[in-house]
Amino acid sequence: MEYGLRLTDPTVIPPDPRAAFPAAWRTLLPAGRAVALYFGTEFCEDRLPEAAEAGALCTAARAHGLEPTLATPLVSPDGLRRIDRLLAALVARDQRPAVVFNDWGVLGLLRERYAHLPRRAGRLVNRSLRDPRGYRDAPDGGATHDASRYARVRALLRDMGVAALETDADLEGGYLGDGGDAQRPLRRALHLPYTYAASGRGCPLKAALYPDGGGFAKAFADPCPAPCRGKPLAARRPDTALPHWRAGNTLFYELPRGAAGTWLDRADRIVVHEAPAP
Repeated sequence: MEYGLRLTDPTVIPPDPRAAFPAAWRTLLPAGRAVALYFGTEFCEDRLPEAAEAGALCTAARAHGLEPTLATPLVSPDGLRRIDRLLAALVARDQRPAVVFNDWGVLGLLRERYAHLPRRAGRLVNRSLRDPRGYRDAPDGGATHDASRYARVRALLRDMGVAALETDADLEGGYLGDGGDAQRPLRRALHLPYTYAASGRGCPLKAALYPDGGGFAKAFADPCPAPCRGKPLAARRPDTALPHWRAGNTLFYELPRGAAGTWLDRADRIVVHEAPAP
């Protein structure tokens, strides 16, 4: 098994990638080596890095023998322009990260202007159900992993030059296929241990910066100082016992370990999230 790392401090690389997991997870996971360092944002365009920060992370990744992997979110037209400027700056510095896209517009940008950069379909491309309440009566989950599900999506992505699929462990299974699609199989990456439950443009943390009555209406248009940087906030839900966290505009939960176990033989890479982060 190979591992990708999404770390709270990306300059400190653990010798065993499993060390970035909560202790209870480590015996479940197979041995393997880290091959990629993930940075950027999957859920919030306000958290896209500036060129200097991204370039430094690319350099740090290469210094450790890791492929720098830039995660990008769903974006507005302005966000798409920001990603274009960011990639142009990195390419000008001879930094060539792999790019995880969660927006079809970003995929179009990659195909048109940055065809030489490896492109990976992010976990928001998989629209399967992730509702944490689904684990209430079946803690280990019940995904069937029917490889015929999403076969046409996989074929489309492969035809558009995508090299890999990335996903959470959803409740239905099948998105990653069985690894044997056509002549050029897509690589398969599983994100653990935090699954996103819900995400959107409206961010409660950003809205809380405004006086009463002005939060969400103002928050959509104004730039954000990223109050979500740092530690995620624990969140309680009355309808599920799974641990939840609020990280900016996204709510995450920790997947039951038994459910994760059914996915391991369907992945070529595990992307370790040291903490829930947008």
